[in-house]
Amino acid sequence: MPTDKKNISGFVLTGGKSSRMGSDKGLMPFDRKPLVLHALETLDEVAEQVMISANDAVYSQFSHPVVPDVVHDIGPMGGIYSCLRQSATEFNIFLPCDTPFVPPDLFILLLQHIGDHPCAVPVHDGNKMEPLCAVYRKSCLETFAEFIEKGCYKVHDALARLGYAAVKIDETTPFYDNLMFFNLNTLPDYHYALHYIENRKKRES
Repeated sequence: MPTDKKNISGFVLTGGKSSRMGSDKGLMPFDRKPLVLHALETLDEVAEQVMISANDAVYSQFSHPVVPDVVHDIGPMGGIYSCLRQSATEFNIFLPCDTPFVPPDLFILLLQHIGDHPCAVPVHDGNKMEPLCAVYRKSCLETFAEFIEKGCYKVHDALARLGYAAVKIDETTPFYDNLMFFNLNTLPDYHYALHYIENRKKRES
């Protein structure tokens, strides 16, 4: 496992058009700060340099480099590909801006299990994969480039070709939270998560 942060880059995926939410998710306030800032702080604990995958210059306000898509409108594949091109490290951790309950410990666990695999992906709740909340070696870039050239934009398909370490996350995981991979895709999701945070604070106080 790479223990030196200098071997690790982190990337927050702001991606998407946030059409179901109705506004830019990364900039939405959540527990006193924008969602993107939660993700940046999570990755800053694990990676030496953390960047933001985004196509809007508004994200430059967060004092982290912004990586625009090299190939536009192909979904998360484009974001991951562009970030791997930009990366100067072997290990690269990715986190979507709309999953605020993912802890830094998840990426430490993934790095511990990557071994000789090109990537490590969390798997939970009956083999549900989280390929956007994962660790990718820089060497994955070549496979992503091949898929994009062929017009195949599904990250799952690229993973199937690459092979990966599937890291099981369940109730026995020390940092487990049943909302760990909860995505804030819609306003009801957003309000549910806010309510959850408020209740958790009440329990802890």
